[in-house]
Amino acid sequence: MKRPPLTLLLSACILLTAQAGELDLPKVTHYGLNVQFLLKEHRIRVDAALTIRNGTQFSHQEIPLLLYRLLSVQRIIDGFGSPLQFEQNIVQLSDEPSLQARAVVVKLPKPLLPNDTLKVIISYEGFIFGYPEVMAYVRDKIDETYSLLRPDAFAYPMLAQASYTSYLAAYDTKFTYEITATVPKGYTAVCGGELSNSSSVGPDSTSFVFHSKVPTRRIDLAVAKFIVLRDSPNKLLVYHLSDDSLGARRVLTASRKVINFYSGMFGRPERYQGYTVIEIPDGWGSQAGDFYFLQTAAAFKDSSRIGEVYHEIGHSWNATPSASVQRCRYFDEAFASFFESLAIRSFKGEQQFEEDMERSRTSFVKWANYDRQVFDSPIAEYGKRELGRHSYTKGAWSLYVLNQIVGDKIFAQVIRSMLAEFQDKPIDFAGFQKLCERTSKKSLKKYFDEWIHGTESSKLLVDGVPIADIVKRY
Repeated sequence: MKRPPLTLLLSACILLTAQAGELDLPKVTHYGLNVQFLLKEHRIRVDAALTIRNGTQFSHQEIPLLLYRLLSVQRIIDGFGSPLQFEQNIVQLSDEPSLQARAVVVKLPKPLLPNDTLKVIISYEGFIFGYPEVMAYVRDKIDETYSLLRPDAFAYPMLAQASYTSYLAAYDTKFTYEITATVPKGYTAVCGGELSNSSSVGPDSTSFVFHSKVPTRRIDLAVAKFIVLRDSPNKLLVYHLSDDSLGARRVLTASRKVINFYSGMFGRPERYQGYTVIEIPDGWGSQAGDFYFLQTAAAFKDSSRIGEVYHEIGHSWNATPSASVQRCRYFDEAFASFFESLAIRSFKGEQQFEEDMERSRTSFVKWANYDRQVFDSPIAEYGKRELGRHSYTKGAWSLYVLNQIVGDKIFAQVIRSMLAEFQDKPIDFAGFQKLCERTSKKSLKKYFDEWIHGTESSKLLVDGVPIADIVKRY
C-alpha cells in the first residue's frame, strides 16, 4: 500500500504568504560539522562551519539561522577566527506558530556583497527531543538507544528566517558537506555520505568521518549499535539494529534486485555512488536522500512492506524539478510511487501490480470524496494548494495511464531521456510534455490537458473507469 508523505505533512496546512524578501537570502554551499555525541547526557556539542554565498542582488549585514529550540549557541567566529556578534531567541515560526525554533541572527562587521562568500563557524550544544506535538514523525533525540540528527528537527543550522516558508526555501538548496562524528565505544555513526575514515579517540570514543557523495539537500546522521551488511559489487550497505538481522538480509536482497531492475529499465544514473540503507525506529518516518534512505523498522520486520524499499530507491531515478513545480511533489513522489508499482509487477506479477494500482486509486477516491478541493485541483496546481501528498496516488496513476498510452518500451525511453536531460537542470510540466511527445512521436495534448492541467482525470478515477477504457480516450 502506498504510504502518505512522512516528511512534510505539516506543510499541507501552511499558506505560503511570506514576502519575497524573506526568501531572497544567501545560501549555504558547504557544511563542515564536527559533532560530539554525549549519549548518557542526551546532549550534543557541535562546531558547524558554514560556507555562505550571497547569490542575491542585495547586500546582507545580518545572516539569519534556525536551530532546534533546545540547542544553544555558545560562540560564532568567522573564517579567520575573529568573533562575530549574534543574537538568539526561542521564537514561534511566523506561519506555523505551533512550531518553535531557536532563531539566531549573525551580525557581520561589514555587508556581504552580491556574489561574495563568507565562512562562519557556529559552536552550539544542547538537547533534541523532536517535535512530536507538531510533526508526529519527528521523534529525533539523543540517547543510548538511538540518536538522529536531521533538518526536520533543525539539528544543524538552516539559513532561514523564522518561518516555515523560509525553512522550505533553505531545504531546497543543494550543498556539499564533511562530517566528523565522535561517539562512545561500541556505537556506530552512519549518514548518507561516504565513510572516509574511522578511528579511536582515546580509550572511550570512536570518530567517524564522512563526506557527501554528491551535492545534496539534507544531512541525516544516525548513531546506534548498528550492524552492517555489505554487497560490495553493487556498492550496497544496510545498517540495521541487532533485533532485525533477518529483515536486514531481506532488505539487502530487495535493494539489490530493485537497483538492477531500475538500472535495466531506465539505465543506471551517471552519478551513481552506491546505496546506503539506514534503519530507524518505527514511527520516525522513512525518508530518501541522494543514494541513501532512512527506513523505519517496520519494513525490516514485515515482509509485506518491502515495497517501501522499492519506493525509496526509486527516487534515485528522479529528475530535478523546477522551483515552480517542486511542491507538486510530482517529479519525485509520483515517479517513485509508479516505479515501486513497476517493480511489484516485475517481481510479483501482473495481478499484484493491478491490485497495487487499485489501492492507489481507492486512496485518492477517498480523499476526493472527503475534500472537494482534492477532486477539483489539477496536478499542476498541487504545489500552490499544498496538495502534493496526492502525487503518491493520482500522480502515480497519471504515469500508469501514460505508460499504457505509449507502451513499456517508449515509457522507459522517456525516463532515460528525462534523466539524461534533466538530472542537473530543472524540468517542469511543459518540458515533460515536449519530452514525451518527442520520444513517443505522438500528440499527448489531450492526455496532459486532462491528467496534469485539468480535472477530468479525477472524475475518471472516482467513477471507477477501467484503465483500458481510460487509455482509449487518447
